[in-house]
Order: sequence, then structure tokens, then C-alpha cells
Amino acid sequence: MPTLEQINQQIKNLPHKYIFYTRKEIRYLPRVMNENEQVLALTSGFMDGKTWLLVCTNRRVLFINRGMFFGLQQLQMNLDRIQAIDSGFGIAFGNIRVWDGAASMNVDLILKSTVAPFVKTVQDAMDRYKRLMVHELASTATSAHSTASHTGSIAQNAMIGELERLAKLKADGHLSDAEYAAAKAKLLS
Repeated sequence: MPTLEQINQQIKNLPHKYIFYTRKEIRYLPRVMNENEQVLALTSGFMDGKTWLLVCTNRRVLFINRGMFFGLQQLQMNLDRIQAIDSGFGIAFGNIRVWDGAASMNVDLILKSTVAPFVKTVQDAMDRYKRLMVHELASTATSAHSTASHTGSIAQNAMIGELERLAKLKADGHLSDAEYAAAKAKLLS
């Protein structure tokens, strides 16, 4: 997990950010971010009458609300599951809506100058993440296929099918990176 200092440095380096009244949400980020996860964009706004922090990382979009005195609401959408992101804005504020096919999150009263950069960053992150997943799936299938061609056994073909199934489960968000790596190592050992 990244430390709060590392996260604050990543936030400091962002060209566009809006962190109105979300310091407690930022302090919570080290608890929810994974080791290799990085903050790519950050803004804040209102949803359901509460202040929410929106964070785009290289793996997902996080929506975090820590409440006034206690409580926590955290929602996430993995980048490969986001189907659409759109935005709008008026004179000073705007809104961002993110769909994952089953639900949509609509956050209002976001500072206008951060709306377009946040949306663009999410779109770019989605493209990079999906390309990475396709590349990983292809390399896994290629290495498994070359192993199968050397041995030519039926058991190896079954292993290819299982590796492809695991990669699909990971790509669909049903397996975490750790679960996928453990299952793949077990299968290949």
C-alpha cells in the first residue's frame, strides 16, 4: 500500500485537482489503494447531499465519502468495467457521470476547471488498462500455446483453456491481481 506521504506527493503533482473539504477522504486512501496503484486524477463534488472525493487510479475510479463525524461510504468501478463517462458544466461548476452497465454515479458541483481533465484522464486510463489486459491475455495464451505445442499432450491443451478462463475472469473483474497470480502459479506448477 502506498503511504499517505506518497499519495500526497502524487496529488501535489497533478495539474488539475479540486479537493474541497475532502482531506479526511484523502487520509483514507492508503487503506484502499493497492501497492502498484497510482493517483492519476482527483476532484470532489456532491452526491446525495454529501461531499465525495473522486479518484482515478491506474486500475479504478474510487468514490469516497467519510461523513461529517463518522462513517464511510466507498464505491469503486474498475476501469475495464466502465462503459461510459460523461460530463457537463455551467458557469463555475459541472458534473461527472460514470456508468458501469449496472449502475451510474452522478457527482455534481465539481469545479468546472477539473471536470474535463478528470474525464479525459479516466478515458485514457481505461484505454491503457484495457490494452494492458489484452496484451497480458495474449502473452499468457501465447506462452501456454507454445508450451502445449512442445509437449503436444491433451493435458497441456486443458491447461491453455484454464489459463484463458482465468485471464477472462481477471479481465471481467471477478479475480483480483493477487488471486489471478496465485491461481496461475498453481496451474503452471
